[in-house]
Amino acid sequence: MNFADNNILLILISLVFIYAVLSILVSILTEWLNYYFKERGIFLKDSIYKLLKDPINKDYGYLFYNHVTIAGLKSAPDKLPQYVSSRMFAEVLIDIIAQQAVHNRKIQVSTSNEGAKKYKLERTEIPESVIERFQVGINEMNTSQFTDLMQSFLDKSENNYDKLKAHIEQWFNDYMDRVSGWYKTKQRKKFLAVGFLVAISLNVDSLHLLKVLSLDDNLKNRLVESAEHTVDNLEKDSTMRSNISFLIKSTYVAKSNEGAGNSQPDSNTIARIHHIVKQLDSNSRVKDSIARMELNQLDSAMSLVSELNIPIGWSKNAAPLSWFQCRKLRESNLEAMHPSKTPGLVSYLFTRNNDCSFGNILKYLLGIIISGVSLSFGAPFWFELLAKFVNIRRSGKIPEGDKSSKS
Repeated sequence: MNFADNNILLILISLVFIYAVLSILVSILTEWLNYYFKERGIFLKDSIYKLLKDPINKDYGYLFYNHVTIAGLKSAPDKLPQYVSSRMFAEVLIDIIAQQAVHNRKIQVSTSNEGAKKYKLERTEIPESVIERFQVGINEMNTSQFTDLMQSFLDKSENNYDKLKAHIEQWFNDYMDRVSGWYKTKQRKKFLAVGFLVAISLNVDSLHLLKVLSLDDNLKNRLVESAEHTVDNLEKDSTMRSNISFLIKSTYVAKSNEGAGNSQPDSNTIARIHHIVKQLDSNSRVKDSIARMELNQLDSAMSLVSELNIPIGWSKNAAPLSWFQCRKLRESNLEAMHPSKTPGLVSYLFTRNNDCSFGNILKYLLGIIISGVSLSFGAPFWFELLAKFVNIRRSGKIPEGDKSSKS
């Protein structure tokens, strides 16, 4: 079967490419909300507190976050670090336990002839090496599961600091893999809410997009071309497909041969949002580098969406706003608005924009629901799926030599 010119596959590639670009907005907005509400930092802190929980001994989670190394990661007193490397985690934990060999020395109490009490810090030799202080620190702790685990790491390391650190790093990395899964599960509801926010604010009707792609070959072919170039860019470093900045830079939008606005009735909605983002970015109150980075990414993503020139956005001449107008659009007016469109597409747009029947309204709401759910999967998911579809199409292309031999 020749997949290269399969119309259904081409429509799917076009639709997935649209979802991929729009999902960039969802991913950026979700990250912005997480940053604004400090959710990632709070979740990381709760996870580390849970990992270091030892009710029999000290509150090592508290000691960890108050260690000078971790405190230095805070961009502000109320902003928790959003990431802690395994190397830093291991070094800080080893230092906290080793410090117990210094701070847990007993105080000797004696009484003078006059009955006055005298306090003297017990003279104990403090080991010079970190690994020895770590052992003394463990000996100072009460027996617990956490103590046994630290002792196990020390025994396996054969009194070698680098080996001890490697064991703790691996323990932390394995735990963070599970934490990442918990975090993604927790984020599902937020992604769904933001997905619907984008679908409604940009008036993304999936059923409408599917119909237009089936009737507009120019739009479909342009999106397929964009998708193929984008996949080529992504193949340069497939490990970076979860990086939003890399996805934005890799996304290619083929230039339209049509005048702006022919694929969509009105792009004012996108233009207004684009303007709001620019205003926020230029606002002097947005001083944080991470906040500015998120806004710059959002601005770039909105530019990609506007360049796609797809039938989304709100317009008084297009459904659903056109349903509330007393004056109906004539089909001849639509032909003037879309001179390069096929009669089938013009007829469909005329029917959709003028038919405010219950069935048409229900179809529109279903299209919005499909868009909201689809966009909630996030940009990495759709770009991975896009690469698979493009590769399927390319696997069905007939080589030039075979074409000539058959002729």
